[in-house]
Amino acid sequence: MAVNMSIASLKDKISAAGGLQRNNRFYVSFNGPVAPFVDENGELSTDGTPKQYIAENVLFPSVTMTTQADGLAGPGLGRTSPRGLYYKDGLLMTFPVFGNWKLVEGIETWIKSLYYQNSGSPQVWITEYYDTPQNFTQSIKNSSLAVNVLDLNGDVKAVYNFTEVFPVEIVPLQLSTMTTNEYLKLTVRFAFRNYTLEIR
Repeated sequence: MAVNMSIASLKDKISAAGGLQRNNRFYVSFNGPVAPFVDENGELSTDGTPKQYIAENVLFPSVTMTTQADGLAGPGLGRTSPRGLYYKDGLLMTFPVFGNWKLVEGIETWIKSLYYQNSGSPQVWITEYYDTPQNFTQSIKNSSLAVNVLDLNGDVKAVYNFTEVFPVEIVPLQLSTMTTNEYLKLTVRFAFRNYTLEIR
């Protein structure tokens, strides 16, 4: 049986599937207690209230299946068996920097609060990683991030939910006297434990 590849048929299939998803229709929300992330108004997310923010770009990690050969006789090292999932390079997000610099300040404070020097004697460097509150860090195991994908009407159609989220890299900011109409951008790489995709 021949497959109908006419323009009309393709349009019907696209319409029946709800149209094509645009890649510029989304927003990000950080869910507490993940602090000291701040929104453009400088409000801290320290009480578990989700804070929405406009991200300019979101680059999802590649999802890789780790494998191991079972050693059976035959070509190579035998059959390749799946062992687990690996999210390469984390979640990379780029934000516009507003004139109050609250976003930059918040991310800087957040990442530096994960690894700090105590005030006691002797002074040592401490990593507060998982579930011990320190300063603004309110337990990484409870922090989450959602990327909400929207349709053309602004309704949420899909949500990527990331758990145990925290920043691991702030890409260097670049200032330049050679540009006049560009705005400053902050790019941050986040580590996470796992994610789920919810289709609505």
